[in-house]
Amino acid sequence: MGFPTSDVLAAHGKWMYFSGFADELRERHPELASRVHFNSGGPLLYVKVMLSGESGVALAITRMGTIDALTLITPELGSLPSVWAPGTPREVLVDALAAHATARLAGEPVPSPWRWNQSERSDVTDLADLLAGSGVTVRRVVAGNRWFAYGAPLAPRVGIVEGARGDLVEAELGGGVIVRASLMPRLGWLLHHHAADPSGAWGRIDLGVALWGRSRPTPGLPVTEADVQRIAELIAGGPAKWSEDIVHAPVGWTAPPPPFGYHLEDAVLAQLPLLGFRDLGPGDEEVLARSGTYHVLWRAGRDRNLSKPELERLNGVAAAAGSDRPKRLILVTDGRLSKPAAAFADQARAFVFHADPETGRLEAVNPLAREAMPPWDDPRKHDPEPW
Repeated sequence: MGFPTSDVLAAHGKWMYFSGFADELRERHPELASRVHFNSGGPLLYVKVMLSGESGVALAITRMGTIDALTLITPELGSLPSVWAPGTPREVLVDALAAHATARLAGEPVPSPWRWNQSERSDVTDLADLLAGSGVTVRRVVAGNRWFAYGAPLAPRVGIVEGARGDLVEAELGGGVIVRASLMPRLGWLLHHHAADPSGAWGRIDLGVALWGRSRPTPGLPVTEADVQRIAELIAGGPAKWSEDIVHAPVGWTAPPPPFGYHLEDAVLAQLPLLGFRDLGPGDEEVLARSGTYHVLWRAGRDRNLSKPELERLNGVAAAAGSDRPKRLILVTDGRLSKPAAAFADQARAFVFHADPETGRLEAVNPLAREAMPPWDDPRKHDPEPW
């Protein structure tokens, strides 16, 4: 008797997974036990909670392009499925399937956070609930589950939001205006708006000005200073609430090379305010830009990575430049950082940007600086396609 092939082993593993899934579903949700059906034969294995007739809510492993996704399929025609990464704990998927089935059996909306394809309540699911309650269309919520389906319902594709983009809520207002509220691990809340015009530009809304009438010199609004209810009211209020507090950056942060080169100070002063650094002015021989909060320095290092000791020294120079309190470092370089230096930059709350030698375009180097960058994508790329 020959050893089974990898295909046979894979098929057996899937059979065991769904068999165990059905058993766990019955154990965790005994009220649904009589409705649980395990389709153990045929080309597609799935577990379904029967609703009426042959309709139901099912979990299967489906191929979307080149990606295998755990897919929660509902009976509504034309709806996109809920998709989850293959490593999602089984009990999460069991409870997700049960929540969707129970809501449909009761004729009620799917409760939060499951309605947003999330397994745990969080600040972003609370924000989504408040927006939906105000009549705003919530397009997407990203937190623990960072996978989502888009495209045609009969042939959906999988989108994955990288962790560096933080947790987020994307909502659509009247007139095609899209708002993205992002919750970053270090910077807190960021708010961007995407207008329905040919520019394809994301605008950053200054939350400090919009909420309190005063700007913050640093990107983001700390969670400890944020009120999710007020952020929801601000978004739902639309452009009339915040149209004067927007600075725009092109999607992809791209720009053609200047025909006669560029001036570094001008490039820095043109771009950093778009990232939320709002107290910058022209510099001098010592610094690239003047600021009451930051010490903005240039450091050449094209042929090597800047080391941790060198960054520690520059951070000390920045701190000493403050008269009443230490200043924080913004470093612009044509080089990169070593891994220890990047870790220290985050620890010191310093922002490090690489200046492209050809265009002067700034790119984030350390994780803290990456949090400050604008969204890259055109959100319409992930619009559902007609049924």
